[in-house]
Amino acid sequence: MAHRPLEADPWDGMSPDDERGPALSRRSPGLLQVEWAEEIEPHLNSLWLIKKTLPQQGLALIYGHPGSGKSFLAIDLAMHVALGWDWNGLRTRRGVVVYVGAEGQKGLRNRIVAFKRHHGISGPIPLALIPTPIDLYNSAADRAALSNAVRAAATRYGDAPALIVVDTLSKTLGAGKENTDDLAVYVANCGALAAEFECCVLPVHHRPKDAESTEPRGHGSLKGGVDTVVLVEAGKTKRARITKQKDDEERELLMFNLQPIELGNDDDGDPVTSCVIVPTFVATDEGVSEFDRKVARLPAGPHLVYSQLTELLEQAEVAIPSGIPDDEINRGRVGKVADLAAWRDKAIAASGTLDVPAIVPANATSGTCRDKNRDTAKKAFNRALIRLRNDGIVRVWEQWAWITYELPS
Repeated sequence: MAHRPLEADPWDGMSPDDERGPALSRRSPGLLQVEWAEEIEPHLNSLWLIKKTLPQQGLALIYGHPGSGKSFLAIDLAMHVALGWDWNGLRTRRGVVVYVGAEGQKGLRNRIVAFKRHHGISGPIPLALIPTPIDLYNSAADRAALSNAVRAAATRYGDAPALIVVDTLSKTLGAGKENTDDLAVYVANCGALAAEFECCVLPVHHRPKDAESTEPRGHGSLKGGVDTVVLVEAGKTKRARITKQKDDEERELLMFNLQPIELGNDDDGDPVTSCVIVPTFVATDEGVSEFDRKVARLPAGPHLVYSQLTELLEQAEVAIPSGIPDDEINRGRVGKVADLAAWRDKAIAASGTLDVPAIVPANATSGTCRDKNRDTAKKAFNRALIRLRNDGIVRVWEQWAWITYELPS
């Protein structure tokens, strides 16, 4: 038996190519906008605020125990977005950041100043700090006030909002209870902010006191309602890993140490310090060799070049040529070598350029700071090679390169 609409169907008789379809869906009361499956194309751009880490529009969550470094990580992410800097080698979309510092306002101010001192920043930074608790559970309370503050920041800096950080969730939950589905209401209000400004909203939250639990504290509707979840684990070397990613895979995100930065002296003449995140590539705990510590302290550019050499050595079975003198290479520790030109080409291909500027000009887009010119990339590779050789991590003889696996005595 043929099916027919119970009542007159406004779509009846329209072909998929009929341009009246979308217009009718927008103009006619009682009809939702409709997209035809055969006309839908993939959405390839504007997915990420920080590539494969924070969504450009949506909700993310950072959580961890006290002292894990979660707020330092949130500050670091926020400053990189505001400046349009690549973060941990990942492309970032620049925009205005609003940071709700609902607790520890003095500490947050000092952390922002420490970041500026560490990176030598003196110019404008499109980041606004709101140093007060607010209520994001009751939609009639402070959400409108926060929206007004976001619009004011966007007007001041002449750019669109990109990120709203809420530090912490517990100080902005108002009368809501963490262990109930009140968190679903909180998530919905944060989602409304993300939709209003087409940005990412990032609450910072606590981990349960149970050290074995890897879930955010509170009702399961919290984790279920956000796109990205980042767990920060304490230790001398701290670790951040993505435990949920709606549009990508879960993965290890970052290992980092906290480096103290001196800000000045207090009334008693004692130094006042805060910290900044310093990424590392191995845990700097006991049992780690001095060679690995040296590798861990490499800047991003030289470390990328080093990692490309390690990959090339794993892929290529090139025995040590007999022509390399014994006083140039320790044959007892080094088993393989790589072609220097192949290493250079692999490193250049991996990054496009290794010479990303430290500060992005205010009128520049991230693309303008990525010079794809091969000569520039070769110069950056050569600078990285000098650092690796001076540190004793890599040796080169004629056309061959290798990792020493030991530091000079």
